[in-house]
Amino acid sequence: MHKWAAKALTVMLAAGGLQGIAVADPAWACGCGAYIPGANGTASVAREQAVVRFDGTTEDVVMRFSVHSDAPDAAWVMPVPGPGPAKTTLGDKDLFDQLSTAQEPLVKVHHYFLPHLSESGAKSGAGAPDNVGGPMAAAPTGAPVRVLSDQRIGAFEVANLASADPKALGEWLEQHSFTLKAATAERLAAYTAQGWQFVAVRLASGSSADLDGVLDPIRISFPAKDAVYPMRLSAGATTPQHVELSVLAPHRMEIAQAPIAAHAAPSAFGDWIDPSRTGPALANLAAGRMFLTVFDDAFEQPSQITQDYGFSPARSDWVQHPVTYKEELLTFLGIPAYLLVVLALTGIGVVTVVRRGRRSVRRGRGAAHLAG
Repeated sequence: MHKWAAKALTVMLAAGGLQGIAVADPAWACGCGAYIPGANGTASVAREQAVVRFDGTTEDVVMRFSVHSDAPDAAWVMPVPGPGPAKTTLGDKDLFDQLSTAQEPLVKVHHYFLPHLSESGAKSGAGAPDNVGGPMAAAPTGAPVRVLSDQRIGAFEVANLASADPKALGEWLEQHSFTLKAATAERLAAYTAQGWQFVAVRLASGSSADLDGVLDPIRISFPAKDAVYPMRLSAGATTPQHVELSVLAPHRMEIAQAPIAAHAAPSAFGDWIDPSRTGPALANLAAGRMFLTVFDDAFEQPSQITQDYGFSPARSDWVQHPVTYKEELLTFLGIPAYLLVVLALTGIGVVTVVRRGRRSVRRGRGAAHLAG
């Protein structure tokens, strides 16, 4: 199995952004799910990025992480809206680089006439506003926990679960080595009450995967009536979280529901993504002309999080870019303009002096002629 495919599980291990969290507890609540590192190791997430694509009927969530970990195994659980089961695949490892390229700042040049004593270059500014037990077997119809699907992706097993009983769901997860914190297990009730389902991922029996380093993305697709990003389980995080969300949709999107009420982050970028002008990974995800809106959010006190992200179309598709201001010396044909002005003034001065000298000479000759 390719090393990058083995690393893909850890993409799903923790959401919540630019963090440095040492995880010694066997379970940790995080941005989009619950990360469960093995009992014999620790892990920390240095950076997380997520892309939400929503076309009105289907949502795709693509995640990528940079992880520092010495844990030999891990598992992860993520809630997703019902009614249909989610599909999990490996994501394209070039996606986030192409997203960065699409969001490159506009460059505005400010020309100055006289050279600075020390030139500082460009200035930037913001634009407009334990390997585990046996297989995850399906429960019989009518059981409190139903396994809708069970698949193997590389070194990992992925199960889609449905349950209206949070206690039974917690017990099922425990039986399959998904050891949740008590508070995290209790928070599952918020999702079971709404008919949400769950994606559970773990290392397959006998597998060995590299769960350390810059990890390649994983993609989860599921039917959805509205664009959402689950965040309620992150209330169990014990350190500040920083979430960067990129939303692809037919139009510009705005945060209609924030994880903390009345704390909706403003957008940091917004523009149309033209598949003919971008890389294949982003073009394939967009699958047509889509509007990209980027949000950069921070939560100093995650315990205050009570809701998921909810997105809705904005009133208009206004374009927003960060701007880099670049200072350049004003030139003409490669020659500094101030030198041309100095030369011109010098030339005018010389010509003036010469003309005045000639006039003086002519006047002197004229006076001498009269006197003769």
